[in-house]
Amino acid sequence: MYIYKSRYLTRGEVWYDDEPGDTHSVDWIHFQQRSSPFPGAKWKYFYTYAIDLTLRAEQLLKGLNEDTAYKIRRARERDKIVCEECDSRDPAVLDRFEEMYNQFAATKGLSPLDRARVDGMAAAGALDLSVAKDPLGNPLVYHANYRDHEQATELHLPSLYRKASGSATRNLTGRANRYLTWSDILRYKEQGLKSFDFGGWYPGTTDQALLRINEFKRGFGGQVTRKYECEQILSLKGWVVLNAAKVLTRIKLFPSSSKSGAPQPPPVEAQDPVAAPSA
Repeated sequence: MYIYKSRYLTRGEVWYDDEPGDTHSVDWIHFQQRSSPFPGAKWKYFYTYAIDLTLRAEQLLKGLNEDTAYKIRRARERDKIVCEECDSRDPAVLDRFEEMYNQFAATKGLSPLDRARVDGMAAAGALDLSVAKDPLGNPLVYHANYRDHEQATELHLPSLYRKASGSATRNLTGRANRYLTWSDILRYKEQGLKSFDFGGWYPGTTDQALLRINEFKRGFGGQVTRKYECEQILSLKGWVVLNAAKVLTRIKLFPSSSKSGAPQPPPVEAQDPVAAPSA
């Protein structure tokens, strides 16, 4: 478990099936991508798309679809894109990553980078950062992944794709993104990791943007897997802050209903299985 502080809480984050260890200083623990619910914690299903890195390199290459394989070759051979592993413990490197991420987030209406979380991962040796650059050395896209000695998971893939002025630059960035993903996959295999996943999979059928992201992931081969996300509140302060945040979120999502006194829809966690299953 690595620990970091938000504005109000001391948070712990535990990945895969690791145990949390000493929790005395923690208000709240988030368990990411467990193979089964953590005992006593609230949980919900989490779908992701994973690549089996125990396959031979030839099998991984065969798993690429035609479009993805072409764009990887073009990025490497014609675009002369260079993929590099970054030193995630260097604050200056993280500053450059954060700068691109925040520009990327602004174009999509997302919150700025949670730097405390990223710094906590980096300090724990769990943050893997890589970058794809054009021939002049300009960063086109970063990948920030969580990893341990067996698995790696995508967290953030910021680029300035949306700010590009022309289709040629956007297409170049898209090819660089695929090439960097493939470079990460091969590097992880060489380092002995057993699995790489894309950090999520949209199981629905209506959101066209998310379906396009699914198609991007499907281009690398692999399969959809179902895991679990869990949360465990350990302090009164944690309970108060997290429940207040949920109430505020519902008010923002349904402002007219809250003002009129109409019944509110149930919170998301009430619509998902949130209690550990009985034996």
